[in-house]
Amino acid sequence: MTQPHLRAVARFVRDLLNYDEQLIKFDRRNVQASDFSTSYIVVNGSLPQSVLARGQRFDGAREVMTYTAAVSHAIVLEFYGDSAYTNAQAFLMLSKSQQANELHRSNALTIMAVSSITDVGQLLGQSHGNRVHLSFNVQYSPAHDVETLRIDTPQFQFFED
Repeated sequence: MTQPHLRAVARFVRDLLNYDEQLIKFDRRNVQASDFSTSYIVVNGSLPQSVLARGQRFDGAREVMTYTAAVSHAIVLEFYGDSAYTNAQAFLMLSKSQQANELHRSNALTIMAVSSITDVGQLLGQSHGNRVHLSFNVQYSPAHDVETLRIDTPQFQFFED
């Protein structure tokens, strides 16, 4: 099952690049490329996540305790096919645009600046197919609600011998 924040990253990429959602894949789930020219984008979330902060808040009116965390996750976007370089460059340039800022809000996550670009095809000496990786961090805040009854007045019962 794909984590919700990874689906949000995929939606961000789809909307930012105006990309066909059928060509966006998750991680490395034995997806076989039918050819070397189709321009797939893979959202690779197999890198570690870091918990930055944790908290809790009690809503007395609803009697619900909300537990939250701030998490940072290193993501690699893998671009394949004939348009790999073009798509990677478009993502790099558009990731700080006004449209990207609006997509951050609508997807409830923060996508940090691209930290590295790797031409994997050239690195591995491949003579067929393009493959470019962009690395960046995503910050998101999961929350979990638990119904909790409050104690309005403490009740004590004393026993005497």
